[in-house]
Amino acid sequence: METKDLLIRESKFSDLDTFYEWETRPEVTEFFSISKDQSREDVYNKYFKDLEDPGAEQFTICMKEDGRPIGRIVMADIIKGWKGEVWRIYIADTALRNRGYGRQALKAIMDHCFNDLGLERLYLDHYTGNPAGFLYKSMGFLEEGVLRKNCMKDGVMHDVHLMSMLKEEYDRLYR
Repeated sequence: METKDLLIRESKFSDLDTFYEWETRPEVTEFFSISKDQSREDVYNKYFKDLEDPGAEQFTICMKEDGRPIGRIVMADIIKGWKGEVWRIYIADTALRNRGYGRQALKAIMDHCFNDLGLERLYLDHYTGNPAGFLYKSMGFLEEGVLRKNCMKDGVMHDVHLMSMLKEEYDRLYR
């Protein structure tokens, strides 16, 4: 996938150490259910499990100008022709946030889901207080509700806001 500034490609084995390093940083994991005890082996196991799962996809967000990885997208619960979940999406370097890269990456994955996979429903969730919630809303995702104390991270329960977009909403906004 390609945007104005980004190349979004399937993740490779060689990306895994970078993902692990990113996911040890509190500024990356703050709004995800990634435990502070996540191991390198956990990252590797998820990658290999997803390779075997037709309902999962992993992508690496790279700068178009130099191919440098800057973020990650993990898709789950994909049933072609029906639904899928943006399970994780982030720009790892805080200096690169608020520059429109997250918006470009999300739009590219939306295009992939609705056009390539033929999905009718795309959904995601986020913790209360996650600033990305504003991005999701601004791009047309609608809040379906709050799953109270639905995620536990390092012994703390978090409310999760469930959001979705339907194909007809995507078509109305982006066609």
